[in-house]
Amino acid sequence: QTITAPGLVGQPACAGTGETDNPLSGSVSAITANSATLTLDAYNNLYSVLSGRIGDRSTPTEFIIKDRVQNLRTGLIYEGNFATISSTNPNLSSSPDPAVLLSDKTPHVYEIYVDEISDILLRRCFMTGGTYTPSNESGQPGYVANTTSGCFSISPRTFQDIRNCLCGRSRIWNDDAQNTAQRRTLGCADAN
Repeated sequence: QTITAPGLVGQPACAGTGETDNPLSGSVSAITANSATLTLDAYNNLYSVLSGRIGDRSTPTEFIIKDRVQNLRTGLIYEGNFATISSTNPNLSSSPDPAVLLSDKTPHVYEIYVDEISDILLRRCFMTGGTYTPSNESGQPGYVANTTSGCFSISPRTFQDIRNCLCGRSRIWNDDAQNTAQRRTLGCADAN
């Protein structure tokens, strides 16, 4: 039995860290075994918000917005300058940013930050998809409705791996509404 999982998004994919969107927002989509699309939403007058976070210290004339993607098992994958925000260019544009060369079945985190400010402006968790070969429970040949899943016998077995494996099943419940609700609860990348 082989299950191809679509990956996870959101809090269920976080491994020891939480998501934040203060003040920025964005999403992770189009997750595969080795890539994902990271989208940052536009934000008007970000310069004022960042200046306010500096407080009494002298405000820089510009802020370099940086982004990074980390593999939460092996460390940093990518880090770079994303945008420059200043009093003459105060707005942040929306932009999709494809992340490639990711490891399959691995939790990752996407972060937007500014060196001058210690806060993370945006953090999104996701787990790449991949193929699992779990053993069937109780000798059941393949999927049997309302029985335990072989996903609980996979190795390595982290909560994220089990969720991702369950997301690879075409159905978790017979009832359509219950199946959709469970897929959303698990954080399946294709839950909608």
